[in-house]
Amino acid sequence: MDYVEFEKDLIAVLLVVQSVHDKNRLLYKYEQINTDKREPEPVSFHTYYSIVIAKDFDPPSSKDEDAPRKTFRNFDDTTLSILTSPNSYGTHVEVQVDDVVFVGHTLSLENNTNLKSFAAIAKPSVILSYQEMSKRIGTAIRCEEQRANYLNEEYAKLLAVLQQYDIDAADPLNRKNEEGKAKETIEKLYVTMVQQSPLAATLKQIYTDLQASGEINIIINNWLNVSCCLPHRSIALNCPLAIDFAFKVLSNSEQYLKPYYGLLLVIDPSALLNSLPADASSTLTTLVRHLRSSYSMSRLSIETGVPLSQIYSLASHLLYWGRAKIMYPINDENIYIISPDADISKQGSLSKLYRETFQNTSNYPTLQEALAEYSDAVTFYDHLVRNDNESELQGRFQCVEWLLRHRLLTQLHYYYYLLLPNDDRNDFTNEYKLTRLPRTRTPLVRLLSELPTLSSSPMTNPLSYSSIHNSRSTDTLKTMTGTSHDDVFVPGSVNSSVVTGRGSRQILHYLPHITQALPSESTEYHRRLAFAIKDAKEQEVTDFLRIIKYLDGTYHLEEIASLENMTRLRVSTILEKFQTIVIRALHCDPNPILQI
Repeated sequence: MDYVEFEKDLIAVLLVVQSVHDKNRLLYKYEQINTDKREPEPVSFHTYYSIVIAKDFDPPSSKDEDAPRKTFRNFDDTTLSILTSPNSYGTHVEVQVDDVVFVGHTLSLENNTNLKSFAAIAKPSVILSYQEMSKRIGTAIRCEEQRANYLNEEYAKLLAVLQQYDIDAADPLNRKNEEGKAKETIEKLYVTMVQQSPLAATLKQIYTDLQASGEINIIINNWLNVSCCLPHRSIALNCPLAIDFAFKVLSNSEQYLKPYYGLLLVIDPSALLNSLPADASSTLTTLVRHLRSSYSMSRLSIETGVPLSQIYSLASHLLYWGRAKIMYPINDENIYIISPDADISKQGSLSKLYRETFQNTSNYPTLQEALAEYSDAVTFYDHLVRNDNESELQGRFQCVEWLLRHRLLTQLHYYYYLLLPNDDRNDFTNEYKLTRLPRTRTPLVRLLSELPTLSSSPMTNPLSYSSIHNSRSTDTLKTMTGTSHDDVFVPGSVNSSVVTGRGSRQILHYLPHITQALPSESTEYHRRLAFAIKDAKEQEVTDFLRIIKYLDGTYHLEEIASLENMTRLRVSTILEKFQTIVIRALHCDPNPILQI
């Protein structure tokens, strides 16, 4: 997809009013005139083969990035006031003329004959961002109008400047002197407005701040603080989501959050704390101080004593402002691979930033060498054991945090399927076998007791998350139990009538429970499942039937454990007990909040 260059999407800010005396009037406008752009120098040599091209020739294949600005400057003030005049109030404004889009939010003031509209101009891909920003600023202006008659006073100041301009323009002497200088005169008019009106000065500051950082932090009438940002500035260049969809996700991010997700700051924690205003929430400060890349949101709630719902709210705020990203807590069972959108160019900006950040590392001096480690889908634990000493382990964790922060790694998860012998999905036998558990490895000694606290890293205990949840490699469990995965697809049909003795009694005993757990399946399916689990212990079957509804390939281990309030170890142990009829496939979590 094409990503928006921010410096090109904002053209101007407008303040339009409608009143009894002025039906539609552009009260104030601010746009940045780019005077630094140099015209191309003419060719200083001539040959018989040179081609002379007319100055006004515009090749059809070339795209003028400044076309929207040129279109905008062709509109006079009267036209702009009409284009941005709303049909109703309290709603968003969106009017497109050629390649220029007028967006904003309209407001009606009570007990006042003057109706005001605040509007901005942008390109189509960022309309929602500007509309929300316009709404916030307009609402703040309305509050100050209700409190201190702010807008009426500013209206009078700006109108006086405009009226004086009209009087001077109507003077024949001034008209003669100003011929050919109309553009310069208009610019002087708006400079005078900024000098005479604090509101005009505030609007100019809004434009300047948005161009510089995409964020504004202003005080309306020296009283009301307004802080907001354009979220598309917080989205990384390699974000695969369309800008409008990403804005919708960011605006409603709380509904996408899960208790087993983690929060990773993309800026230094001390820098974030220093940037917070004096009246910032103390809870936010507490959250930032306790953040660890190995903590889930549920654990953060326990560590800080802050309700999980409030953790969600604060996390959404940090995400919206581009200060953090959502990921899974780092633990030794995570599986990372190179992100398909990763910029791995040796000359890219991330390669340069990596060299500057890890210039003293002894592990991987270049970004390409660091990413090469994640070409295979193996657990993070397998990467850890390759590091022998303390400093190398610390460097490994700092490196993976950096790669996740810059969206260069993608985490994969195992999604589980229930597949009985002679199931309809047997056509996919070979495909499923290829996505089974990775190659067997010898049980490895855990590194928890060997790793020190990483004081220089935001993650103080790299394995604390997996230790608390008693997580253990499912491959290690497989080795311990001595089971095999080659008998998943048992040939032949299942005929429960030939089963006698204890097996027959168990099948009859389990059938009612299976029917209750899978009411939509057929009776024959229930019987075949009962036959497949007849040799398991009753408690194991009870636990298995508790999670069987999630074995449709749409739930991964973390989600099953969270939904059933079970530990990761317990869920993986249950699945291992029934590995002859449970298979798993490896892919990413599709939640869009993880892609921002």
